[in-house]
Amino acid sequence: MYTQIVDIFNSLKATGLVAFLIAVIPATYKLVKPLIEAKIKTEKNTHIKQGMELGLKLANAFVPVVASMPALSNSDRKKAVNQFVDSGLKESGFNFKAETIEGLAEQAYQYYKHTLKGDNHKAPVTPAPTNDVTPDVPVDDDPEVFNEPQSSEQK
Repeated sequence: MYTQIVDIFNSLKATGLVAFLIAVIPATYKLVKPLIEAKIKTEKNTHIKQGMELGLKLANAFVPVVASMPALSNSDRKKAVNQFVDSGLKESGFNFKAETIEGLAEQAYQYYKHTLKGDNHKAPVTPAPTNDVTPDVPVDDDPEVFNEPQSSEQK
């Protein structure tokens, strides 16, 4: 009789353990899943942010080089910058859409154009030669131009 009681107690203990595990595993999953998803989202955002920063640095470095090439048309310059940024990002393990890369190139060009005042798309303007002969003496040295009034003490 004692063995039968012990067997029943052992079976209840085993069943309780199984029931406990069946209850705890889904509850733990429901609690941990949002934390894991948030961590994955944060990692993806960090990865994308790093890629965008690298792409912008590449574009900022290459736009002035391409902008100073007079043999290229505007569309060829844009294509060259886009290809350079895309290949640089792919070498670093980033894969962005073409629209994103074009946006990075455009942002770099606008920075170059407005902040650094480096718009090379305009034709250089050289003044037309004139027949006027300019004196070799600068205007600042002309004594008549800079007559300072003398005070009564200096006279």
